[in-house]
Amino acid sequence: MNTNIVWHQNNVSHAERRHLLGQKPMVVWFTGLSGSGKSTIAAEVERRLINAGYAAYLLDGDNVRHGLNNNLGFDEKDRTENIRRIYETAKLFSDSGMIVLVSAISPLRKMRGDARNCIGGDFVEIYVEADLQTCIARDPKGLYKRALNGEIKNFTGINAPYEIPENPEIILDTVNYPLDYSVDLVYNYILNTQIDYNKLFEILLPAAIKAGEAIMDIYNRGFSVEYKDDKSPLTEADKASNAIICEELQKHFPYYSVLTEESADDISRLRERYCFIVDPLDGTKEFIKRNGEFTVNIALVFDGEPILGIIYVPCTDTLYYARKNGGAYKNGVKIHVSDRTDDLILVESRSHGDSRGAELVEKNKSRIADIISAGSSLKGCLIAEGEADVYYRFGYTMEWDTAAMQCICEEAGAIFMQGDDTPMFYNRRNSLNEKGFYILNRIENKLHGTP
Repeated sequence: MNTNIVWHQNNVSHAERRHLLGQKPMVVWFTGLSGSGKSTIAAEVERRLINAGYAAYLLDGDNVRHGLNNNLGFDEKDRTENIRRIYETAKLFSDSGMIVLVSAISPLRKMRGDARNCIGGDFVEIYVEADLQTCIARDPKGLYKRALNGEIKNFTGINAPYEIPENPEIILDTVNYPLDYSVDLVYNYILNTQIDYNKLFEILLPAAIKAGEAIMDIYNRGFSVEYKDDKSPLTEADKASNAIICEELQKHFPYYSVLTEESADDISRLRERYCFIVDPLDGTKEFIKRNGEFTVNIALVFDGEPILGIIYVPCTDTLYYARKNGGAYKNGVKIHVSDRTDDLILVESRSHGDSRGAELVEKNKSRIADIISAGSSLKGCLIAEGEADVYYRFGYTMEWDTAAMQCICEEAGAIFMQGDDTPMFYNRRNSLNEKGFYILNRIENKLHGTP
């Protein structure tokens, strides 16, 4: 490199770019023999990402040789330079905030190692595995036939080597599995890497516990009760918990929006793909009654869908949590709904009874073996851990009442739907859940005669 060249630092940070696009930039590098399925899989993954609202771009090795690399041949020196130009380009795209998909044979381990070293921690290597005979049989571009006839020199697998990756992040077997299966694997892998769930839980689980400790301090020493405009109760504990959680969110996740019951609603949250939804004290009525059935609820939603949920029960020091495609847990132990389809256990609200609920129970009493009551989001937790099977809520709730509970229930295998059988989405302009909702351990346990 010329020593007279000095790097000019941009004025826009990586964090700002990530916030602008609402995604984590990365380079997903597909390597494998010609005909293994690299480009087909990468192109479909790109399409799915775009359809899901992500900014993604595919750099295909053949396409790049039509322009940027059209002056390069296929000896080892030129192939090495071909890969270098591709990974340097991918790095620039990634630096701009894009998810970059690269489909290139990149036959030598050193080539791929250089790409990883250049791009850094946001590099994912995918080995698209197909044996030479299968690729020859496929030969979608007719290149193997020409190489075997001596018309193409330095053709990978025929008269040039291919070094199988030693430790790729993903191996796709395109001989024994359909391409759609490989597309699903890669697409879901990318989605899971878009959120640093480890960091989220490292921050949010202690925050929920800290908020719960503040609640218990007030719970044990006495408190006064105020009433908001909608006649719902408000205590010092609600405010203290809210202050603790909001401080942690602002400190660690300043680019995410927040919707919380006890803070003024900043409607600019509607522009954001990520939004924390918080109920700092779910079950204030139970708190006032001193029955212990109140919780701290924290959820993160992406494009309206809950992808993380935390429910902390201060009185019993019980922690429920879940993340999208990661399962649901209670105090570190994985939980799952029951498999009951008869002798169902129905859970009802301790403080929000409704005549429609009683009517529904009467119509389905032959299927119901027991009815238990619980406060706050504990009702959903009971279903998630298999202690109950069915819960119907009529009338309104708010987004912060259900977001964390929905994530935990769904990751435990439950069905969570609005009362009109449509999905529940979040970070809406109107935060009122007007249609009611139901939670089922199994879809066949939907009760008949719903009002």
